[in-house]
Amino acid sequence: MGPEPNDATWRHLLAIGLVAGDITPTGVARDAHVHLAEAEVALSNARDAGVLGADDEVDELDKIELIANLPEQVVAEVHAAVARRRFAEGPEGIVDAIAHARAAGRLVGLEEMVSMADHGGRTSLSVGDYSSARQLLELAVELDTSGDFADQGRRLCDLATALDGVGDVAAARHHLGRAVTLGELAHDPALVVRAAVQHALPADWYAGDPATSGLLRRAEEVAERPDEFARIRAARAFTENRIPLSNEDGQQFAWVARAATAQRFADEAIEMAKGCDPRTRLLALMSWRTTHRGPRHLMRRREVSMAALQLAEEIRDPSLQVEAAIALSVDALESADRALYDQSLAVVRWVAERDGNPRLLWRARTTVAGGMYLDGEFDRGAEEALRAQQVGESVEVPGWLGAAFFFEGQHAISLDDPERMPAVQMSDDFLGLLNPIGRAGVAFMLARCGQHERAESYVRRALRQLDEEASYLMLATRLAAAAVELDTPDLHREIADILLPWVSHVSLDSHAWCCDGPVSVWVAMLLHRLGDDEGARRELDRGEPVARALNDVRSMRRVRLLREFLPEDSAGSAAHLTERELDVLRLLATGATNPQIAASLAYSVSTVRNETVSIYRKLGVRGRAEAVSKAASQGLLKA
Repeated sequence: MGPEPNDATWRHLLAIGLVAGDITPTGVARDAHVHLAEAEVALSNARDAGVLGADDEVDELDKIELIANLPEQVVAEVHAAVARRRFAEGPEGIVDAIAHARAAGRLVGLEEMVSMADHGGRTSLSVGDYSSARQLLELAVELDTSGDFADQGRRLCDLATALDGVGDVAAARHHLGRAVTLGELAHDPALVVRAAVQHALPADWYAGDPATSGLLRRAEEVAERPDEFARIRAARAFTENRIPLSNEDGQQFAWVARAATAQRFADEAIEMAKGCDPRTRLLALMSWRTTHRGPRHLMRRREVSMAALQLAEEIRDPSLQVEAAIALSVDALESADRALYDQSLAVVRWVAERDGNPRLLWRARTTVAGGMYLDGEFDRGAEEALRAQQVGESVEVPGWLGAAFFFEGQHAISLDDPERMPAVQMSDDFLGLLNPIGRAGVAFMLARCGQHERAESYVRRALRQLDEEASYLMLATRLAAAAVELDTPDLHREIADILLPWVSHVSLDSHAWCCDGPVSVWVAMLLHRLGDDEGARRELDRGEPVARALNDVRSMRRVRLLREFLPEDSAGSAAHLTERELDVLRLLATGATNPQIAASLAYSVSTVRNETVSIYRKLGVRGRAEAVSKAASQGLLKA
């Protein structure tokens, strides 16, 4: 029996569909340039002949034979057409596009392939598909033989962004160094500046990196425009802000702050960035915020952080959004604004999870863990910290090991479990103890375990490292916690004197990993150890409403325990009402409701509620009527 009349036709059309990877009627019609009805008949004939199975599958041997019967030129043309189409479809077609382009041979020339890969890579970057962008841009870099140094340099900058997005910062920085050289060869100052500044970010990846400093100096030599000089100054502020005391196997535990140098660059960047584009202004703001960490800068820091976050959201840069939101979360807690802290943390988590960059996920999970510890959710905080550690280790974040050490110590301290604490204590040569906060934490655990002499040694060594621009309050309150466990009045007085100017602040580390609560609570504990119980009561009355507003479970526990040790104040505590509490009390006496008081004083209702509870406690009463009566008898209602 002879072949079917349309045998050659259906075999030809089916072979084209197999080359293209699409043997649906629509696909065959498109790739073979025939009418849909003709494609449907061809596939039907293929099924009747038993070549195309019920599930539209073709035996591998039949597939090889069908394609082998196609002219080589036709095969190449089909591959070329599919490659162009798949590249144009975006990230989802990348793997197929590359395979078809390579199979097309000369029909898809190097120049066209580079152009398609480059376009696809940039498109993938724009939608946050870093893995696809990396694959496409690496292909474009590999194939480009044009000798266009400027175009190659810009492509390397894009590839570096993609590499950072998948967590490979080291490779990203390697390509950025090449991009700077290409920019110099092309006499393209804008490219040199772009690559050098990009090399400085993320700012915490390699503190004091000499390679970055060198690239920025080269960029400064060729920069021409004001915005370029502003970005270089901002990047130099990041790079010069601190240098690591250790960098073993890429892990950093401690730094020396260089505020005098870094702050000068940041101040210059702020001034130069006026009137520049949003990204330049954002970098300038963040460089200022990063280099001005001392408590005296708090109010301006908060304003700068808010402005930086607004700009970061405007330009849609996930990395800068996360860093700006973390900075604002720190400033919010330090100024006792729990609502703003929660809002900032929500931004951090949402952006990091949406973007998927492992480095950002590590940043988000460590800050979220800190929020859980603040609320007293210690087990959940430990679980989140462990997840952060796993992500950080997978992409070799320079701070993941230090963070793991920090959280393990924090967990033992938060549980106040002396039996668990020895497991966290390290030998004196452990690199984590170069960090003064690490020393302070270990000093507390040593003191709780009865090793007072060694604990005092750590406290005194950490005191010598106290630096206003390096988590100043956090270190001071950690030292206060250790000193309270020791019978050393000179330490109590020294640390109390350090903290007294900052009693209106809240202590936390610069990463938002740990909040140590109101400074006034720690001062109260030190004053009690010095025998100044009146002063201790005064500071507790100042700090307790703040701890309550922050929902700071650990600080509230400290307040409760200290009040149990303080003798009763025979004169009553009414004299220790704060000005805010007196304002609320006077309005209470008029019969005003909490919402009315809040509106009158421009407070939140929750703040008024907290102040009312504090008033009742201090006056020793159980309700509004008793409070007003006692206050009137003591003359507290007079303006």
